[in-house]
Amino acid sequence: MGAIFVERDVPEGFGGTFVTFRAPPLLRNPAMENPASKTLINESDSCSGLTSATLRPALVPIKTMGMSMFVSFARPLAIVAGLVASAAQAQPGTGTGAQVMGWVPAYGIDASLKAFAATPAIGQSMTRLGLQLWNPSADGKGVVLAPVDATGKPVTAASVKLLTRWARAHGVQPLLTVYNNSQVIDRWDWQWARRAFVDHPDDFTAALVAAVDKWELDGVDLDLEGEGQLEADRAPYAAFVHQLAAALRAKGKLLTVDSFHSPCTNAPNLRWWSDWVGDVATIHSMGYEDLYEGSRATFTPEGRPVCENGAALFRYSWQLDYGMKAGYRRDQIVMGMPTWVDSWGSGGMGPGLVDHLREVRALGAGVGLWDMQLAAPGWAKPATWDAVQALRKPANALARRTPVLDHEVPRTALSDTAFVSERSAVSTRFRSSPAPVR
Repeated sequence: MGAIFVERDVPEGFGGTFVTFRAPPLLRNPAMENPASKTLINESDSCSGLTSATLRPALVPIKTMGMSMFVSFARPLAIVAGLVASAAQAQPGTGTGAQVMGWVPAYGIDASLKAFAATPAIGQSMTRLGLQLWNPSADGKGVVLAPVDATGKPVTAASVKLLTRWARAHGVQPLLTVYNNSQVIDRWDWQWARRAFVDHPDDFTAALVAAVDKWELDGVDLDLEGEGQLEADRAPYAAFVHQLAAALRAKGKLLTVDSFHSPCTNAPNLRWWSDWVGDVATIHSMGYEDLYEGSRATFTPEGRPVCENGAALFRYSWQLDYGMKAGYRRDQIVMGMPTWVDSWGSGGMGPGLVDHLREVRALGAGVGLWDMQLAAPGWAKPATWDAVQALRKPANALARRTPVLDHEVPRTALSDTAFVSERSAVSTRFRSSPAPVR
């Protein structure tokens, strides 16, 4: 893969040439990849004719692993070399723009591959693919391939390689998603997770990094979930995130975390987000059908007061504001979207799938698609993937200033205040298509 290439899709109002530095997975030194990549500007179709004369001295927008900036190309080779060095020291996930994350569950590998084949635009739209194919080992010291069904039959090595090959072929970063649920136990087992990150954090960290290396993946997506009031585990979870992030960063790999979508119960949740600043590339707020910009719902945990003084905390904008106040950029917050339906909620820009994608784009956030079986018909439509691709275009910088309009909602359709239980989202989080697992 060439070190730089020229893109012709230049943001309106920018003069000069839009040049993107291309490197393999985040923070990796391209010179370590292969002999061809040791040349900063390679002879290739994507950059043929690219010379110092072509790169005339001018202010040119540069987008690279860790930054977006305008630079002069009076001495292009020296500049690109400097960008390589800077990228190696960048914070996780910085400067890459809105992410489009999707997950392949252990029980949905074949269906996901069929969806990929049926809709080529998926490969042009995704940025990361969470392979939810691993569990902690029973003793918490290692990681094992998860079962594909209730019989306990594990995911095969061939399936892992097939999915990784698809991701690589489409420029998508494959991540190792480790989770504390399975088709065998059919529940989120927090004690199982604790055996790993509380009792054996060193062993668990080493096992995750080794698995990432073994399967040639780009990092870890941490999906350890617990139900109830688990604040006592906040500190050890944060310590583990910091430890794992450091170990991954040392190898040029990234870490992402999946989170519940309220700050008032379950683990991990929004209140924990501030603990991970500087360690995680993105946070995935897994609210699915609960999340939409027109939401007026409040949330009251079982046996506790209403969360956040009755705020409409399931609006995309509320979630994003919370994340930014915690110390993240807007593109580091990823809104979970359900793919077993293609219409949900009301108000905002509308209830349709494309409406919700437009709502997120207007805010400059990313989307996380659970899951890539894409059961609802709307996820196979070209207009959907046009809207997904729009999330990643430079127009985001302008679109994020666009207010999200709240359509009039008939009082018969939605009361001023709705009450939802976050526990209902736990069952939808672990769902197969078309029918729920549980």
